[in-house]
Amino acid sequence: MQENETEIFVDPIIQFDKEEPERRLYLAVLLQALLDASDKINMIDKKKASAWFFCSAGVTCDNFEFICDGAGVEPSLVRSFAYEVINSKKKSKFRYRIYQILAEREK
Repeated sequence: MQENETEIFVDPIIQFDKEEPERRLYLAVLLQALLDASDKINMIDKKKASAWFFCSAGVTCDNFEFICDGAGVEPSLVRSFAYEVINSKKKSKFRYRIYQILAEREK
């Protein structure tokens, strides 16, 4: 994944509308799942989060797509981004960026 593709995913997170707190909540769920899926320490949460991103049928898949819909992002783009984060050799770079985004929004 190229750097500009990363920005495509985080762009809706950075530019959220303060009038849409529900969307912020859904985006936070996606970000937390990305953090869990890229965690080197907690393998149980890592496996669960990874499975959530890449499920293809059933309630879990419906849940993932519901969250993406609420966040206003395309599920296939989120899956591609999650795949890149999980398989990246530079997980700390992605994790740091996610923490930055979450910290900026809490102010």
